[in-house]
Amino acid sequence: MKSVLIIHAQIKQFRVPLFDKLRATLLVDGIDLRVAYSDPPPQELGKNDNAELPTDYGLKVPGTWFLGHRMLYQSVGREIARADLVIVEQANKHVWNHLLLLLAAFGRKRFAFWGHGTNRQANRSRFSEWYKRKILNRADWWFAYTEGVKKYLIQNGVEPARITSLNNAVDTSETRSFCSSFSDGELEAARRDLGIEPGAPVGIYCGMLDRVKAIDFLLTSARRIREVRKDFHLVLVGGGPERDAVETATRGESWIHAVGPQFGRRKALLLKLSDLVLVPGAVGLVVLDAFAAGLPLVTTQLSIHGPEIEYLEEGRNGIMTAHDAEAYAQAVASLLSDQDRLRVLQEGAALSGKAYTIEKMVERFRQGILACLGKFSHQSQPVTTAPKNMGWRGACE
Repeated sequence: MKSVLIIHAQIKQFRVPLFDKLRATLLVDGIDLRVAYSDPPPQELGKNDNAELPTDYGLKVPGTWFLGHRMLYQSVGREIARADLVIVEQANKHVWNHLLLLLAAFGRKRFAFWGHGTNRQANRSRFSEWYKRKILNRADWWFAYTEGVKKYLIQNGVEPARITSLNNAVDTSETRSFCSSFSDGELEAARRDLGIEPGAPVGIYCGMLDRVKAIDFLLTSARRIREVRKDFHLVLVGGGPERDAVETATRGESWIHAVGPQFGRRKALLLKLSDLVLVPGAVGLVVLDAFAAGLPLVTTQLSIHGPEIEYLEEGRNGIMTAHDAEAYAQAVASLLSDQDRLRVLQEGAALSGKAYTIEKMVERFRQGILACLGKFSHQSQPVTTAPKNMGWRGACE
């Protein structure tokens, strides 16, 4: 039985279904998947979004952070030695990533990167990004988050045949199921509880209340929308460092409902009673929540969006405006006043929700792993020592 090892710094709750499903499907192919991870660093503990994996494939190992939590060493040497393929996060913080580069250079270990290709955050280090570009094509395989990441990799010299585009996703089946189960009575009761009049338009924000999400921008825009649509309501779902500031800033505005973190059926109920999702700041996996509920996403043009922003198709399942509060407010108010156009976007969002699923991501992951191990194509089985003329490219031919 072939063995595949995935190494993560920590496990987030939204990743557990992916690993559960990938483990099960790879076992059918005769491949044993193990996922190694460690406890989160102190700054991550407050988010309360970490998880433990089942012990039949999850391997929790000691992790040591140093250099001001910029580097992480995990005790996974034995697991790496026995694995036929090691898949690592594309992050310079992992000590083992740099060691695997050396092992791959001498044909001693196959390894693959999984990631964004480039850091899209505003505070990225120039040296770190230069180094990332230099080693992009040193891995034997690439699991790219999206098609856009794949294009970036190809532009920077990575062979297309060594890239699997995953279309990064989370398990939204529960949200879709809940949204289709609510009765009119439940939705009306939820509106009454919040103080939202029957038929009043509702915009919803889901995510961390954090500066990168442009919460102040959202509130400013919402007030301008309210000037045009006197019955407009905004629902804010989530917690975070700006929660207290938001509650203070919106005190006395009964049409703004900051309800804190919500999960499962309650979160789905709030999505279902809404007309669209408003995220003017950095967009990531929230786009999948929007589509699962059949809601268009309205955002702005920013360089810090996650790769998942590619799923937004202007005029089909969402809208992207300039990063200007007035332009954003006008776009939302106009959409809320055009029910036919809004319905078209909602239908497009629902269709997109069926296109980007965790089941499809698992199958793409599976195919990439099989390809790299030499089982999915006509390519021969990988060798343990690379021919001399392969150099850094490794052994996954």
